[in-house]
Amino acid sequence: MTEVGLVFFPAFDWAISHDHPERQERLLYTRDQIQEEGLFDHPSIREYRPRLATDEEILRTHVVLPSLHHTVAESHRIAAGGTIVASDLVIDGLVKHAFALLRPPGHHANRIVHGSRGFCVLNNEAIMVDHLRHRLGADLKVAIVDTDAHHADGTQDIFYNDPGVLHISLHQDGRTLYPGTGFTSERGGPGAYGQTVNIPLPPGTGDEGMLMVMERVVLPILKE
Repeated sequence: MTEVGLVFFPAFDWAISHDHPERQERLLYTRDQIQEEGLFDHPSIREYRPRLATDEEILRTHVVLPSLHHTVAESHRIAAGGTIVASDLVIDGLVKHAFALLRPPGHHANRIVHGSRGFCVLNNEAIMVDHLRHRLGADLKVAIVDTDAHHADGTQDIFYNDPGVLHISLHQDGRTLYPGTGFTSERGGPGAYGQTVNIPLPPGTGDEGMLMVMERVVLPILKE
């Protein structure tokens, strides 16, 4: 069995503008670094291609207004489909671990989609979770750990009342950064209280601070 499967998609047709951080070069730079480090030559790492997420796979998670074909571009479908490919690689026993290196992003996309929120249209990780449940059973329990600087407000919206999903978000304090949410008081709905864990951090928190939070807070929660 391959140790790590890397699903890669640079979103060649997707960019906010030529000089905006959300553009296709962002992943190409990352891929160049991976190649320079020789990771693709490592015998335990294999690269895989994504596919388009189908209407059915998207609509398990989202209500899309005014319609899928009006709101969702091909690049959004490929990014979402890439997470599905990554999950299938693991559950089909082809790889031990999977890493999906994909854009456009997704964690600001809510259950109801009627345009872009924080450059996100489809919530890629939520679509992957619902795909896993479709294949393995609705009672599957899943943990999501989001380490982006911005609070994963869309993922929180989707799973806030879901007792089967533990959602942990480490992010910069919402009083200082978009989207202005992700406080410790946001802990889940009545049937899923405690399943949402927000860890707001001071601006400028570096590697040492992140590692400390992972070791002292996140890992103990996951072990429970």
